[in-house]
Amino acid sequence: MKNIYFFFLLIFSIFTNSHEFNPAHLILNEESNFSYSVKLFYPQQYKYNSPKILYPSSCTSSEVSKSSNIKNIIETYELECSEDIKGKKIRFENLDFLTDALLSINFLDGSSYESIAGSRNLEITIPLEQSVYPVAYFNLGFDHLLKGIDHIVFLICLIFLVNGFINLVKVVTAFTVAHSITLSLSFLGIVTISQSVIESLIALTIIFVALDAADKKNKKFPWYYAFGFGLLHGFGFSGALSEIGINNNELALSLLFFNVGIEIAQLAIIPIPFLIIFFFNDNKIFQNIKYLIAIIIGSIGVYWFIDRVIGIFL
Repeated sequence: MKNIYFFFLLIFSIFTNSHEFNPAHLILNEESNFSYSVKLFYPQQYKYNSPKILYPSSCTSSEVSKSSNIKNIIETYELECSEDIKGKKIRFENLDFLTDALLSINFLDGSSYESIAGSRNLEITIPLEQSVYPVAYFNLGFDHLLKGIDHIVFLICLIFLVNGFINLVKVVTAFTVAHSITLSLSFLGIVTISQSVIESLIALTIIFVALDAADKKNKKFPWYYAFGFGLLHGFGFSGALSEIGINNNELALSLLFFNVGIEIAQLAIIPIPFLIIFFFNDNKIFQNIKYLIAIIIGSIGVYWFIDRVIGIFL
């Protein structure tokens, strides 16, 4: 029976992949009145089913030139419009559930606009007036955490290790402060570490907390462990943001909004598993379920770690 269990566990791990945050990014730069240079970036895995952009009927695009780098296909072309696109709509098609699209427009008068589209909101209306706050980066941060399976399973195991509300506050605060520090330092280029190495170390943190959660001894989880792990996850968040960049003049605000989006998503995840654990932690059946979940998460972490370490040398 144990052999069958571990066989299915292995198969599950092999077919489970952490989602890499790499949204499509459409950049329009107004070169002259109603004339734009356009760049569209989208992940390599969508090269046979690329995002389609539907512009206002008053706009026509030139022939598309394609290039690529390790992660993205890059389409470059010109867009000519007979009137202002402010107040008009741009629609994205062929976006799946895990792929968002960031729209960045830089107008000739120095103003800019950014927004995000996803599988549930494919259409963006360009406002007549410039938005004051870079809300698009809040949405990006929120989506990054909710669609990043590795961050979610880490949080679940972290909650397994915390006893009591006060300890939860300490651990979550330490994790938040830590990843906010390294997110800022790394994105600003003050501290740089290979993203491949960071992703491997993040997988290692998942293995560590999963093994601790599977240990049936009732141990305390110090807040400074969460702080240390948070430093690593902050570098991961920074790498995700660096992939798309900040295409406006509000660097500090955009960085802040991205970080706040991550925090809100984190706070949205934590209450449900914490309340379940709080009310059922003394139940033997629940303890066995918790043990099983921790073992599965740890196995997935091992697969991710091996896969990412191999990726460093390829």
